[in-house]
Amino acid sequence: MYEEFLEGTGLTRNEAAVYLTLLQIGKSKASKIIKDSKVSSGKIYETLEKLSTKELVKSIIENGVKHFIANKPESLLDYLKQKEIELRDKEQNLEKILPQLQNLRKINENPEEVSLVKGFRGITPMVYSALEKGSAVKVMGVRSSKNVQFNNFWKNWHRRRILLKKNAQMLFSDKNTEYWRFFKDMKYTQVRETLSFSPSSVMIIGNECFIFSYEEEFMSIHIISKSIAKSFTAFFDGLWKMAEK
Repeated sequence: MYEEFLEGTGLTRNEAAVYLTLLQIGKSKASKIIKDSKVSSGKIYETLEKLSTKELVKSIIENGVKHFIANKPESLLDYLKQKEIELRDKEQNLEKILPQLQNLRKINENPEEVSLVKGFRGITPMVYSALEKGSAVKVMGVRSSKNVQFNNFWKNWHRRRILLKKNAQMLFSDKNTEYWRFFKDMKYTQVRETLSFSPSSVMIIGNECFIFSYEEEFMSIHIISKSIAKSFTAFFDGLWKMAEK
């Protein structure tokens, strides 16, 4: 019980054990403290030195032998007050350098990253996370002829988008299919077609770009890059202007 409380004040387990032992047995040599506290001989002097630094233990020499004495329990309050003073000093020092730390963060707040992700298990959390964080969605190279499991996956994803009231522009590479009609009638969704030109399946959300493959395995190249997202967006916007309305 007491050990746990003392550890909560910042003492280590060994320090708590030695201090409580000295309170109980009084002035003692190291050998006696080792026996009663169960702290190893290899750790006892290091522990006593730390307790002395915290002004919880003092030492005296009697007949050429060093003895140790626990300071009164009230010294624990003094120790805690000193920790509070040190913590306030650290807090003030931290406040002084916060502007520099914030500048460091700004330098790296737009990290660039490219990864290849395979399978529904990997792609699902990735695209849903992007949806939650992003605003508008741009998708090009949308094809109805994919396997039905892929189409159902995206129908559910877009249903979530509608609940979040986020707009989407979708460039289809075909038209007049059940999949095309599903999105044509959907709220917060604009659909156009590029029947004479079929770009790769690409989705852009904020600074994130996804290039999808629906062949033998569901795969995506995931790119986090402000400059690349800007380039893809410009390409998409050019196609959007030329596409059939």
